Amino acid sequence: MLLDPFGGLAGDMLLGGLLDLAGDRLDWLRTELGSLGLHDWSLEVEASERRHLGCTRAIFHVPHEHAHRHLPEIRDRIVASSMPARAKAKAVLAFELLADAEARVHRIPIDHVHFHEVGAADAILDICACSLLLDALEVDELLCGPLPGGSGTIRCEHGDLPCPAPAVVNLLEDFEVLPGVGVGEMVTPTGAALLRAWGRALRPGELATTRGRAGYGAGTRETSVLRVTLSEVARAVDSSEFEHDQVAVLETHIDDESPERLAWVAERLFVIGALDVAFTPLTMKKGRPAVGLTAIVPTRLREQATALLLRESTALGVREQIVGRTILPRRISTVTTAWGEVRVKWAGGRARPEFEDLAAIAREHGLTLHAVERAVLQACEASP
Repeated sequence: MLLDPFGGLAGDMLLGGLLDLAGDRLDWLRTELGSLGLHDWSLEVEASERRHLGCTRAIFHVPHEHAHRHLPEIRDRIVASSMPARAKAKAVLAFELLADAEARVHRIPIDHVHFHEVGAADAILDICACSLLLDALEVDELLCGPLPGGSGTIRCEHGDLPCPAPAVVNLLEDFEVLPGVGVGEMVTPTGAALLRAWGRALRPGELATTRGRAGYGAGTRETSVLRVTLSEVARAVDSSEFEHDQVAVLETHIDDESPERLAWVAERLFVIGALDVAFTPLTMKKGRPAVGLTAIVPTRLREQATALLLRESTALGVREQIVGRTILPRRISTVTTAWGEVRVKWAGGRARPEFEDLAAIAREHGLTLHAVERAVLQACEASP
């Protein structure tokens, strides 16, 4: 199932979206939740509208509770229920992940964590209800792209906390979170725990094929809406052959720089660790010939490379973007030839001799580069 959290992510929003897809299971859902042994609760489901989109809103009404719950009590309550085995396991996992996140925030052992807002009856009902419906819809996993990080602070029992909440930051450490996107709290601990227990981040290059209509779940605020879509996700080719990461792509257009200086800038970029540097001929304003300089660098070097471009060239600005990259796994080995050891890069089952080693042999022995390369590739085929 694909999540589109353009209006945030919370337990009640996910539940509303799931009920938008499976409203005919409402009576069954109430019966299953009744086995949790929580008293005097009710589930209200109503049609709503958020951002001019028709949505379903799910609201649990529970009595006020003074006592805080601990993880063992919540786990025992879920395990003792009549919920299906997979739904039980995922609901328990969500609370265990949440307890671990809170323990890291407060720097205490996990068994010392006591839940406040997320241990209340409505949070237990949210997590269990979502797990029941995800299991009933035969959802294998939740897949999610970038999440809005929100802004400002959150008022809770601990006082004012930054957005996103510290526990949410821990829960979403494997996901892409966009700081400052959205007003206030955009992802709640309950929503983050469900996403982590049931899903993972959508990987670059994955293709989603819709299997049915989309469901929309409404949250408390007028802008809070979550879209859920039953989808099959696959890659165009076998993803097990590839590795995935992110790189920074830096670009600038220059019409007043000498070729010598441009070559110098490229050299300095490679010295600090650029993955590639390319020049493209351009025609800029007033018909001026110019070049487009594109540098691909690891994300950790983005600021350093940008500063170098602005310091070492006449560029007045640099455009940048972070992009996903799919790469073949690589390794470097050496092969023995009649001229000595030659370094070879292996990727995708293909051997690529290092150019500098080939050139050195060709110069020393008065051979053509093609002849040396052919001999080295034959040595690669013979090597284990």
